[in-house]
Amino acid sequence: MPARALILFSHGSPDPEWATPFIALQDMIAASRPGTPVTVAFLAPAKPAFEDVVAQLAQSGVREIVVAPVFLARGGHVKRDLPELVAQASAKYGLAIRVLPSLGEVEVLLQSMADWIAQSALDE
Repeated sequence: MPARALILFSHGSPDPEWATPFIALQDMIAASRPGTPVTVAFLAPAKPAFEDVVAQLAQSGVREIVVAPVFLARGGHVKRDLPELVAQASAKYGLAIRVLPSLGEVEVLLQSMADWIAQSALDE
């Protein structure tokens, strides 16, 4: 098992269709990084839960986890919930866990969204 893994972290929903774009994103990243575990994790009530994913990765030998919060804005889940989950998991499993910025904090992603919206809505 590789020493590093990626977790795509998001809010979650009881509607199973809600997870479709996150699974698609997971598959795209995994295809570009063969051999690196790429997983999704959600807050309740959706599954898999962050804690469960970290436990599985730790048991498989992963020593470092990078968490990509798949949130457009840096709201309460990114400001409060995620840091608490990371601190608990890091202490429990002795892992190095690094958290990337939320999507809305990444200029190139905002520009890509703006370009797509403008093209889709305004170009004929």
